Parts: sequence; C-alpha cells; structure tokens
Amino acid sequence: MQEPAGNTNSRHPADLTRRGLILSGMAFLAGCATSGPKKLPTAIWPSASPRTSEIVVKPTPSVSGITGVESRLLWAKGRPVPSLMDRMLPIKYITIHHDGMNPFHGTGAAECAARVELIRRAHRNRGWGDIGYHFAIDASGRVWEGRPLNWQGAHVKDYNEGNIGILVMGNFEQQHPSSAQVSSMQGLVKKIRRKYGIPVTRVKTHREWASTLCPGRNLQSQIDLSRSYSRFG
Repeated sequence: MQEPAGNTNSRHPADLTRRGLILSGMAFLAGCATSGPKKLPTAIWPSASPRTSEIVVKPTPSVSGITGVESRLLWAKGRPVPSLMDRMLPIKYITIHHDGMNPFHGTGAAECAARVELIRRAHRNRGWGDIGYHFAIDASGRVWEGRPLNWQGAHVKDYNEGNIGILVMGNFEQQHPSSAQVSSMQGLVKKIRRKYGIPVTRVKTHREWASTLCPGRNLQSQIDLSRSYSRFG
C-alpha cells in the first residue's frame, strides 16, 4: 500500500525556506515515481542541499540489524510517525532507486546528511510518516539508515509490501554513480539478501516495477552488470 500524498511574495528568509520545502514536497519522486502510464514529470528541486554545521560520523548503532550502516540519529531531525505508516510484511523484495534531484557528488558527512534530511522533509510534506526509503548510499559509499525496517516503505506505488527500498543518492540520468557507491550498493544487497533469504531474481529497480526513469540509465546499467557478474551474491 502506498502512503497518502501530503505568501510567495514575501522576501523574509523563513518564508523562502518554507516555500522551498513546499516545492520539494510537491516535486519529490518526480524522477523516481510514476504519475501515469507514459508521463515522466521533471523534478523541481533546489540546486543544492541546505548547509548544516559540520558533523563527525562516529560509530552509532543502527536498528536495522544490517552491519556497516550509519544510524539515522546522525542525520534525521524528526522521528517516524507510526500512525501514518504500515507495519512491514515478511520481506521478499529489494528495490533500488536514485533520488532524481540535481546531480550530487558530495562525500562530506554534513552535506550528505543534509540531502537525506531534505528528502525526509519532502516526504513528510506529502503526508507520509517518514522518508520512504530504508537505506541511502552517498558518493563516498557511506550507507545511511532511513526508515526503520519494521515499517513498510513508500518508494514503489502499489508494491511497497515486503519491499526494502535502497536509494543511491544522485541523478543517474545526468551523472554516473561513483565506484564506491556501486560497491556499497552491491555489498548492501548481499547483506539484505542473506539476512532475509531474498533470491537475486527479486532484486529490482524502480523502472522494473513501473513506468519511470528511476534509477536512471547510468545506474541501471551498473545494476545490470552486477546481475550479469553475480555481484549481488
């Protein structure tokens, strides 16, 4: 089940910030979602993630049960809202996405954390209970914990049940994933497959479920190669 979807003339900075978040909420998943059988809308996103104070990534336990994952406590500025989410059913699928925003090559912890938080806010503005993905992978290969795995995601309309969502950060219609991202993606898929007994035939991309460009042609080609060379384990 898909979760429900959720004074421009003012020059005050706070108003501009609110306006940016509203636009983000309206536009999110444009490059990663379906709006009809054939239509692929253009994403409307800020040109850069908001600046944040520098953070230092320290070993922080992740509640996902998957090793090598940075806890959401390092980036999320809000908690999941259980009343707006469904409990996860037995896990049977993994689906890989890109964010479809502006190209992003950031590797610093602060800028990557800010981008994940921007996505979470956009999803909350759609009326969802949390960020729609369970994991996010930045250009350095760092894996961030997203929505807790005990909650069903919001990343493939009509096919979220028992489906873990992995976001690879960037727009892979316009850029190429880094080698570190590809390697981390492969490693994360292996870990999830082994933990939940998911066959490799159930590792999919968003475009393999629906009419969408997601995860972008340049990431799709890397996923196809990963399958061909058994790099998903």
